[in-house]
Amino acid sequence: MSVKEDKDLLRKKYKALRSEMPHDVREALDRSIFENVISLDEYKRCDLVLTYVSAEIEVDTVDLIKQAFHDGKIVAAPRSLDKCGRMAFYEIRSFDDLEKGYFGISEPIAEKCREISCFDSGICIVPALSYDAEGYRLGYGKGYYDRFLSAHKELCRIGI
Repeated sequence: MSVKEDKDLLRKKYKALRSEMPHDVREALDRSIFENVISLDEYKRCDLVLTYVSAEIEVDTVDLIKQAFHDGKIVAAPRSLDKCGRMAFYEIRSFDDLEKGYFGISEPIAEKCREISCFDSGICIVPALSYDAEGYRLGYGKGYYDRFLSAHKELCRIGI
């Protein structure tokens, strides 16, 4: 079997595990992840939070976004620039700054939001279907975060 086939099987497995998880268990795990992130020194020290806006299958980021707004941090969410795996982050000031984009994912409205190009004092919340013990990430298979992170090695990354 090829690496691509292995990854596809793993993606299918982890999507099924997340989808089949009882709602109360999932909420408790999402809450635990939220508590862990906001307790990190990296979160406390940062001025900028780059984070995805969660879809149903992903670890919930709504409370994190609300907390970052409350803490006076700049919040930026990714917007797909094309279906070829390119994205940029745009500042959002509320959930009203979002619309459905590629793949039905909530994204910043480009005409309404400012693109962020300086990531100093920022952290990046990185989504994944799973991570292994060494921290290697299994993403969703489109390569958006892989491309973005390889171009911005200076960013502090927090995988959830």
